[in-house]
Amino acid sequence: MATSGMAPKMRLLGVLVTFHRRETLEATLDRLAAQTRRLDRVVVVDNGSDQGVAELVGREDLLDWVDYMDAGANLGPAGGYELGMAQLLETARDDDWILLLDDDDPPFFDDAFECIEQFASSMMRQDSKTAAVGISGGRFDRSKGLVIRIGDDLIHDAVRVDHITGGGLPCYRVGAIRQVGRPMSELFFGFEELEYGLRFADAGFHLYADGEQWRKRKQVKRDAGLLPPEHVSVDRSSKTNVKVSVASWRRYYSLRNLILILRKKDLAWTAFKVSVARGVVKPLLNIVLNPRDAWSVLKLSLLATRDGWMGITGQTVNPE
Repeated sequence: MATSGMAPKMRLLGVLVTFHRRETLEATLDRLAAQTRRLDRVVVVDNGSDQGVAELVGREDLLDWVDYMDAGANLGPAGGYELGMAQLLETARDDDWILLLDDDDPPFFDDAFECIEQFASSMMRQDSKTAAVGISGGRFDRSKGLVIRIGDDLIHDAVRVDHITGGGLPCYRVGAIRQVGRPMSELFFGFEELEYGLRFADAGFHLYADGEQWRKRKQVKRDAGLLPPEHVSVDRSSKTNVKVSVASWRRYYSLRNLILILRKKDLAWTAFKVSVARGVVKPLLNIVLNPRDAWSVLKLSLLATRDGWMGITGQTVNPE
């Protein structure tokens, strides 16, 4: 039978961002190579300009499916994904899919990519507006600025979500990417997957998580003691909690970027409530509970709040 008129098979392409973790990256690449369905192409974006990483990616058994890209500076996950995706889009077809990966978070199961490919194909048959799939996700309360964790009792079949979580094998359809654009590199670190998911949703696209694979991975984590027992209904992962940990660059970027995203979505009132509650009130309450660290937390929170409202983006606090 002639095949010239048949549509080409969808390809799975990957972007893997790394930063000064050569040994970890090597283990992850070995895990990717062991998949029952290997990725058709992977771009390793090196945020650390590490010669050892360049030599690793140039390994003979990786040459035919892994490319190396020196970012030239630490662009964070957001910038790294944007850069790698830009390279893949030069030759990708609209029906291809791009998977975003971390150097320290390889797939849990050897058939992970095979399952994600099958799930993506299934969702496209059911819903032509599918833009992204993964194995975990979340919803977002725009009125409160809260990421909503989905209860185990609601994780079945295809779960409609607002964003695919980082580490949840976020996989985006190239045709949809070309309509909404690439990840927001200016965020540097934190909530980049939330901003991207909301952008697809606002453009009329739909995102789904594979409930079967989601529950399977959660059970493995529970068996390893990495997750608490099952919870039911919808639970707020950002629920009120007076305790604030020590000041950290991660806290700064999370707060700054959340404010940036809310303002970008014309949710100024929500951004104001988040600024007051998380940028001022919560750190102040900890002066009594944790006086040693409270002032540094307050200072960093105020800086994040100011930068979020002023629209200051990129790397402003050094992670190192």
